[in-house]
Amino acid sequence: MMKKIVLFFCLLVATTAMYAQQVAPSFGAPLGVELLLSANFGELRPDHFHSGLDFKTQGRTGLKVYAADEGYVSRIAISPWGYGKALYINHPSGYTTVYAHLDAFVGAIADTLLQLQYEKESFAIDTILAPGVLPVTKGMYIAKSGNSGSSGGPHLHFEIRHTASESPIDPLPWYRHLINDNVAPDPRLVTVYHHDKAVAGNPIPKSALQLQSVSSNTYNATADVEAWGRVSLGIKAYDKMTGTTNIYGVHSVRCWVDDSLIYSSTIDSITFAETRYINSLIDYHELRSNKGSTIMRTALLPGNKLSTIYDTLPTEGMWVIDQERMYHCMYELTDLYGNTSRVKFDIKGVPTETATTTSTSDDVIYFDYNHDNEYATEQMNIYIPAGALYDNLNFMYKMKESVEGYSSLHRIHNRTVPLHKWCEVAIKLTCDTLPDEKYYLQYSYDDKKSPIIGRYEAGWYVARVRSLGNYKVMADVDAPKIVARKPENWVANGKISFNITDKGSGIATYRGEIDGNYCLFEYDAKTNRLSCNMKDYPFKKGVTYTLSLVVTDHCGNSNRVKNTIKL
Repeated sequence: MMKKIVLFFCLLVATTAMYAQQVAPSFGAPLGVELLLSANFGELRPDHFHSGLDFKTQGRTGLKVYAADEGYVSRIAISPWGYGKALYINHPSGYTTVYAHLDAFVGAIADTLLQLQYEKESFAIDTILAPGVLPVTKGMYIAKSGNSGSSGGPHLHFEIRHTASESPIDPLPWYRHLINDNVAPDPRLVTVYHHDKAVAGNPIPKSALQLQSVSSNTYNATADVEAWGRVSLGIKAYDKMTGTTNIYGVHSVRCWVDDSLIYSSTIDSITFAETRYINSLIDYHELRSNKGSTIMRTALLPGNKLSTIYDTLPTEGMWVIDQERMYHCMYELTDLYGNTSRVKFDIKGVPTETATTTSTSDDVIYFDYNHDNEYATEQMNIYIPAGALYDNLNFMYKMKESVEGYSSLHRIHNRTVPLHKWCEVAIKLTCDTLPDEKYYLQYSYDDKKSPIIGRYEAGWYVARVRSLGNYKVMADVDAPKIVARKPENWVANGKISFNITDKGSGIATYRGEIDGNYCLFEYDAKTNRLSCNMKDYPFKKGVTYTLSLVVTDHCGNSNRVKNTIKL
């Protein structure tokens, strides 16, 4: 027995040492079809940069997914949200490849996943695997492409990360020879921000310049703009690629004023620790107030800690217009293939009065981005830690009575100002007649409502939040709804299926059992569907089984249904 233990230990050490060696990576295609992108690396997304490539899968699920290189499965993560069904493979080169939004795994990987899910009695798992458990070879068939998690349509999300740091890098350099691109980026709009016209508590005023094409990949503004004092710039632009109608993120952006480079960024690597700082790169007010419109700004906010995309520049993306003349500006947009577009425009220096920098409103409170900030009333308290804001803020707060809910409605500044870190909000209940666990916090905007789960504390509801805006306390006393989907077809189709919904606090847990034994159900949160593949459970022909399903929301309300199944 001791010899076997020693032998196993030696093999483990040797395998680990092999993967620790750094060799030149050579990644193969993860799909067997023509490679077309629906999204590229570094695209500007809500609260994050896109961390990989999205390969098109011909509008369908079930395409074979292949290991990009030899290695071993280091992690299996399954979730109803986010990456959905995801596989991580470590390679001898020191890189990790990630395959996300999958439909299913195959072979030993599928068997291992099913075993883990039954051991943990959970569909959602996140498991780290040792090097020798699931080895893979380059080009090995490992999974089927899908649409799981928060995916908006069938595709394969593919990443390459540094294994040691888990930081993603752009995979496109390995696949340039397989993907054609002779189309330059597409600029849509240029903005000029007038910092000295800003009024405390309001967004920085900006002038929008429409663009027109004047020659191949060269654009001019349709008009000049006048400015005086401190200004910065912004651009709304997308990349294009050959053979698709999609729009993508721009790889490299540079900007000159009078032949002086004032801004330069290239997005070829990011870190997950910094990805939320995207909210300090873009015009966040524009994003939230104009249907997701993304403008990349040259001005570097004081709380912007992005370390991987900027070149070092002395002006921090802002300069002073103090002469009555034309300032000649140019943007240069370049993709990874070297396709380049240029945007030229002029700013005319015209003296104007500077706006007041203070507000006359008694409702405005000054918050310093670099310090802890707290504001409290008899019915609301918010704590914003240092580093949660990207810039100093003239904080505003209003409260009004609400006929719906168990507290007043609290307008905590507004959602056009981003929060980087989690903050804590406490709201006093104006009607406290229910058991403590029945309350939750509701965040609302644009007729949309989102539940936030926190805790009840002596007449107050306390929760962690990451958005400013409208909050109030609500209660949930109704159990989730469970609807069987065509149970008469379950046996013929080999799949048991339910829809589960909750209009209040949201689904927290669910559990399926067959004759009292755990039965695995997959949960697709975006379609509210639970499904069980009957082949994964040891059903026997001619036997009658009792299926029990219990679904519970975040306020502890449960619903149970029972069905009889006979094969």
